[in-house]
Amino acid sequence: MKRLKSSLVAWSLGGSLVSFTAFFYILPYERFLDLALAVAFGVAFAGTVKYGRDAIRALRSGRSGAEFLIVAVFAMFTIILSQRIWGITLRVLNRPDWLVDSPLTILIPWLLAWAMSLALIAPDIDLEPEDAKTNIWKSISLFIGGALAGFVIASSFSTKDAVEVSRLSAWPHLAHRPTCPRESVWVSSTGVYHTASSPYRTSIYPRHCFSTVEEAEAKGYRPPKR
Repeated sequence: MKRLKSSLVAWSLGGSLVSFTAFFYILPYERFLDLALAVAFGVAFAGTVKYGRDAIRALRSGRSGAEFLIVAVFAMFTIILSQRIWGITLRVLNRPDWLVDSPLTILIPWLLAWAMSLALIAPDIDLEPEDAKTNIWKSISLFIGGALAGFVIASSFSTKDAVEVSRLSAWPHLAHRPTCPRESVWVSSTGVYHTASSPYRTSIYPRHCFSTVEEAEAKGYRPPKR
């Protein structure tokens, strides 16, 4: 416990959790989400720049545990930065289907899994051959087990009729948003309305609800761009 009290890492974690709790109740949900994404973008950009040169050197040889680890850290920073740029692009273009369903959407988590696998086996690379082989196989087994568990969980929660429900339907008061019926017309913070058949319903938080499209348009709201 004494060591924990003197740990700057532990204090930074506590400060992060305390600040999260404070901002969550002070700021509207969407504003806090924008702030968190902006912070993630900034840190990912800084990490990409800081570790870039060392990662390129390590990538050329790539035989020691330290080299595996530096490439993994750099890759994770870069992939998170790419994910944020991709998310911003989708948001600006109003999430067109041809971009949402593109290979890039799958490539980002695929490369993230590769980067994390490098970090997973990095401590084992510098061990004696027999110990390294045993530990690497243990890591691979854990990776496969985690991947299978994730696949089972994702499959269990999928639905055949793909009913779209707001992610905040259980806590609308925390986001300062109304509780909208699923069959109503939802209006996002950007002034775009979405019907129950809209492919973007799962990605928005309703600011207003209307019974019909005509009512939404009468208030000046527009449909999503095609």
